[in-house]
Amino acid sequence: MLAQPLGTAIFALKKLPNMVDRDVVVVGQGPMGQFFNMALRNLGARHIIGMDVLESRLALSKQFGATETVCNATSNPIVAVQEILGGELPEIVIECVGHYDQAMNLCVDLCAMAGRILCFGVPPETVNFRMRDLVIKNLTVHGSMNPDFERDFPLAMRWIGEGRVDVKPLITHRFPLAQIQEAFEVFRDKRDGAQKVLVEFPSWKK
Repeated sequence: MLAQPLGTAIFALKKLPNMVDRDVVVVGQGPMGQFFNMALRNLGARHIIGMDVLESRLALSKQFGATETVCNATSNPIVAVQEILGGELPEIVIECVGHYDQAMNLCVDLCAMAGRILCFGVPPETVNFRMRDLVIKNLTVHGSMNPDFERDFPLAMRWIGEGRVDVKPLITHRFPLAQIQEAFEVFRDKRDGAQKVLVEFPSWKK
């Protein structure tokens, strides 16, 4: 169940250069942001800075590979990242928010000159996006859709099987089928640090 989303993160990272010794900010620390933390740690990144507006999500980030965290609801994200990186900005920023909380403008601000932004979160159809700032900073933007399920999914399975990543703690809540409505509400409202919420069907235990 968790190998599939991990595979999509692996597929996305193949669009970027070698990660060894790179400084990276992962904007959004929901389940996908945590998968990127795991993968980046495996690929040798130096700084993996997890960023989110929810402290409850950031509390898990170091467990999944982040070296530092920033809460951009309570801190100036640019200043906080520069303090971590000795006054510099990261060469790579990964956007894992998407949907109605699209954060591309923040990613442009965070990224160093001539850096790269990996846009992983699915954006709304139209976005209020500061294209001029992206051009001035000579940034490269990568999208990521349609992973190769003959390579990326099996590779994620191998990483899990070899113990290179531990995805089990991402399942933060379990509910029986009779409580499926509550399960959806916990996930929707991000209650109690919810990441992945599992609904157990009766046939599963058989």
